[in-house]
Amino acid sequence: MISIVTGTLNRLHLLPFLIRNTIGTRKDMELVLVDGGSSDDTCQYIKDLNHPRIKLIEVGRRSPYPHYMNEGIKASSGEWIAQWNDEVTLIGGWSKVFRTLREPFDAFVFVWKRGHKAGPWINYCNWKNEMVMNYGIYNRRIFKEIGMYNHAYQYYCCDGDMLFRTWKKGYRIKVCEDIHVVEREGEKKQAIHDMRDFAEYDRREGTYSDGKIPETVEFLK
Repeated sequence: MISIVTGTLNRLHLLPFLIRNTIGTRKDMELVLVDGGSSDDTCQYIKDLNHPRIKLIEVGRRSPYPHYMNEGIKASSGEWIAQWNDEVTLIGGWSKVFRTLREPFDAFVFVWKRGHKAGPWINYCNWKNEMVMNYGIYNRRIFKEIGMYNHAYQYYCCDGDMLFRTWKKGYRIKVCEDIHVVEREGEKKQAIHDMRDFAEYDRREGTYSDGKIPETVEFLK
């Protein structure tokens, strides 16, 4: 099973398509939706659906990215955990993803872009030309062995930190250039822009090589 983990906040208008594009396509997927205190009937909508493969985690307040993602991971049950957003669309269907998961890798990075389906796909790297897991899948055991998202971050760089730690610890990562994700054009980003995130990433760079995991990282049990 793949567990799709994402946060949401006052994005009721996006949820029907999110559901159709994920668990609506296959029965071996679940959606773990972490709500940050929505006031637009998001939680009631999910409760009324009463879908057996949707898990709703009500945090009740807006919280940092690593907090709500980790809460979703802890509630998930899949062997594979997909880092996702509520405004994105997987192009081409999940069957290709499931076939790719048979390959001998521990994490898979998907190529993504903002805007329309047409046009070139932007790179899957950050400003330092390092891989980031904006959208993609981790094997569950990674979160047990080297920890989940680092609580030292508010939002930005947290995904890069997680993937960089995965790579430095020797796990096998595949960039799937034929698996594409599109961010819906015109949606306001929910990210908390905090320059301290970038400074934290700079301070942390290279530290995972010595085998130490920061105290700000919690492990999946």
